[in-house]
Amino acid sequence: MSLYYNEIADIYDATRAMPPEVDEQITDFILHLVAAKSDTKFLELGIGTGLNALPIVKKGYDYTGVDISEEMMEQLRRKLPIMPPNLTLIQADATSLAMFENNTFDVVLMRHMLHLVADWRCTISETRRVLKPNGFYLYCESKRTPHQQEFEQHWRSIIDQYEGFHSPSWEDADRAGVDEVKNWSIDHGATVETVNAARWNIEQSVGQLLDIYQTKPHGSCWQIPDAVFPMAMQDLRILCQQKYGSEDFKLSSYAAFEITYIRW
Repeated sequence: MSLYYNEIADIYDATRAMPPEVDEQITDFILHLVAAKSDTKFLELGIGTGLNALPIVKKGYDYTGVDISEEMMEQLRRKLPIMPPNLTLIQADATSLAMFENNTFDVVLMRHMLHLVADWRCTISETRRVLKPNGFYLYCESKRTPHQQEFEQHWRSIIDQYEGFHSPSWEDADRAGVDEVKNWSIDHGATVETVNAARWNIEQSVGQLLDIYQTKPHGSCWQIPDAVFPMAMQDLRILCQQKYGSEDFKLSSYAAFEITYIRW
């Protein structure tokens, strides 16, 4: 997994970043939710290129980021003229946080990371250990828009037509989704609530979506053999021509940023 993220680090933000005003809205929401004070300490597991981290770091809060991909964190470093003293970056596996003592952080944050971890229960257990009593574990998801979900369905339908190959499904593995995380946390004594931190409209042309898929940005692309991928992309272009008429056709719908906050 780290190798894959090393390979796509330079294009990651282009397919994941949100509008600056949405970033600011989410940052303000998080700081209000956790009642942040000047000495509040944040830990982000899977900090990546710093999409969540940098707005909070720039406000002066103590922020530690852990990621298994050094190249993703290098992209974060390149955004900064100098390394701020309140930001610490550590290359490590989120299933083992032995470098941190018990009860170290007020807030532990994750965004689109836990479903990539094989032993996700261990990661949450470590999260609970390093959190201060009654600290906040924030499980964040930037939800795809309906038209992005529709496009993903087109892509998977094409992949599944190839003999001997099927699009990977998280249902086939013991991977964490938000419901699994909620249920496990409740079973282990937590209170859990999900809130909508932001909602915004995204407009994309069919051609823009095709260009995004060409970069293999999502899990449904990662395990496709090199011999299959170009053919599947061509089939996707043909399907889009039939369905939408033109790559200039505009698709528009709302995205949302959801936060499930968990406290023990």
